[in-house]
Amino acid sequence: MAFNPSNVQNIERLVRSVVNEVWRNRGTVPKFAEGKTFEKRLEPSQTARFPSAVSLRDSSAVSSKPASEQNSVSKTPKTISETVLETAVPQNKRLKSEDLLLDKQVVTLRDVEHLPKIVRRLIVPQTALLTPSVRDALDEQNIRLARYSRESIESLKTNMPQENSGRLRAGSLEIYALFTQFHPETLFSSWSKAGWSPNLRSGFVCFDGVRESIAKNQTLSVLFTSKVDEALCRLNRNEKIFAVSASSPHRMSDQWKTFPLINTIIVEPSQSGIYLTGQIVQRAAELFYL
Repeated sequence: MAFNPSNVQNIERLVRSVVNEVWRNRGTVPKFAEGKTFEKRLEPSQTARFPSAVSLRDSSAVSSKPASEQNSVSKTPKTISETVLETAVPQNKRLKSEDLLLDKQVVTLRDVEHLPKIVRRLIVPQTALLTPSVRDALDEQNIRLARYSRESIESLKTNMPQENSGRLRAGSLEIYALFTQFHPETLFSSWSKAGWSPNLRSGFVCFDGVRESIAKNQTLSVLFTSKVDEALCRLNRNEKIFAVSASSPHRMSDQWKTFPLINTIIVEPSQSGIYLTGQIVQRAAELFYL
């Protein structure tokens, strides 16, 4: 069929008449501009602004939900070692038996890897720096981390108990020696002159046996060994033992202020020397009994 402009005009008139008839039945009739008809095409950038049918259905479904469900946000569970800031502590508040106060600006893994089982909260200054390994160790041991202000730290130090209830007030020292060439009997005379009664416990071949023996004591226990780290790990597995390593008498005083429940000290005479080792034990006895 040959193209004829008159045929196009006839078809256009027919279409307009059909459309007019349909819209007349609906009550309104669209107005057609006279002239040549054309089809407007949308650019790709314009079509992107119009949502598809699927997205429209999805949006209507979302809008039908209650506002509480639309605004709900999944919360990440808190970890055990999450920091708790406390800026003020009442003056009459004291450290609990499960609290450990470390007044240090830098806390490393060595400070927390051999903590007694009874410890459930570690208190540090607000400005203290903790290594990632410290946080991992606290998570593994289910120990919470609390950051206190300087005023709160000083208040807790002031209200620390001077002695532990139920502890036997006596001057005896339970002495153990394992995995060391040093014989602690050489220091017994100096300790006796200072008012302490050393008692050598022998016959042990492993730290597990020493641990069971110390757990039954109510006196200060001293372990001489060259395997300090292993001894700390094994002895502190018993909740009745609070063991620390000591390298100087002055450091012993600081450790006792931080954790007054110490009942066992571990020394390595090959590093400290005989004289200094004797002073360490004597200072520990003074802190434990006096």
